[in-house]
Amino acid sequence: MPRRKDVVVVDQLENAIFGLLNEKEYKDISISELCDKAWVSRCTFYRNYKDMDDIIYQYFMRKSKTWWDSNFEAFLKEEKNVSISLFEYLLSLKEIILLVYQKGLSHIFEKHIFDSAINGRNIFDKEQSYSSARVSGSIVGLTNEWVRRGMQDPPEYLAKF
Repeated sequence: MPRRKDVVVVDQLENAIFGLLNEKEYKDISISELCDKAWVSRCTFYRNYKDMDDIIYQYFMRKSKTWWDSNFEAFLKEEKNVSISLFEYLLSLKEIILLVYQKGLSHIFEKHIFDSAINGRNIFDKEQSYSSARVSGSIVGLTNEWVRRGMQDPPEYLAKF
């Protein structure tokens, strides 16, 4: 379990990066400016992240893990549709996802989708690897089109594909 101090630092850095992205272009944000806005030292930043992309990536990975963990049992029991739930979850992050795409950082979101699909799976199993890649590619493709259209269509509509 993460220490309380680490959770606070992560929250501060996430709030700072997304706040700065609302104000300026990603390329114009420095680590120093980010740390100043988050009230953390550069040393603290690098203890938690390798670069600014990593803040966004880890944000999506943490949110996805929480979503998956809280729904996994319902998916197993077929009490919940995985596709609808996934797009409902993504819709709950609409503001952040649209911001990330608007700033040209969709590659970070896409990497998180691919890495989430592989997470915990045997990547040396050829069939499992291809299956994970197919599912991830479909999610990324649907999400890219959904974002391009302003994420207006409901999750139930996207789940049909």
